[in-house]
Amino acid sequence: MAGIVDALANLALSGVGAFVGFNVTLRAQNHLQPHPFPWRFADLLEHPWRVQALDPGQTLDIHGLTAGMTVLDLGCGTGLFTRTAAHMVGENGRVHGVDLQAAMLERARRSLAEAGVFERVALHHCGAYDLPLADDEADLAIVVSTLGEIPDKPAALNELRRVLKPGARLGVTDEFYNPSFTMPGTVRRLAEEAGFRSLGSTSTAICYHQVYINAK
Repeated sequence: MAGIVDALANLALSGVGAFVGFNVTLRAQNHLQPHPFPWRFADLLEHPWRVQALDPGQTLDIHGLTAGMTVLDLGCGTGLFTRTAAHMVGENGRVHGVDLQAAMLERARRSLAEAGVFERVALHHCGAYDLPLADDEADLAIVVSTLGEIPDKPAALNELRRVLKPGARLGVTDEFYNPSFTMPGTVRRLAEEAGFRSLGSTSTAICYHQVYINAK
């Protein structure tokens, strides 16, 4: 029996070691050449452990999402936060989901249809430097575990500021185990240099949340 326990313990340690090594490798690659989270691992974005640890509703509450808003979800992926945002904005609100990967957007499209909120959402296959919104159109932009995937972060933040109304909010969330994790101090410096003003930040054991106002 002791031998079986030891074998299972060794197997678990090996698995943890492999995961840590994989994560370190991905972080190094993302630091040198930022790129989107691979669509082949899209199931991880919807894993129950992640959803429980990073509850979409609680996160969007922190960012300040309320009914009737026009919301931009930059790097929407499979639509995890897009779906919740669509429920929260209600019938008079609108959500724009933006992602570089067509395969991610297809996953998001199916999930939104299954959730019955697709009519409140527009999905856009594009990047962060040329967003498909007019000047001063959005009430809130959310960037969840995405900023680190963008090579030119100042350009992306300037474009976010363009599409946000004066006084609108920018919500940035990142997860500590995210391969493209960006330090909170770096985000704050870049956001303030782009013209955003901090409204505060919170953190948990697995992530941090920062909220800014567009100080036009």
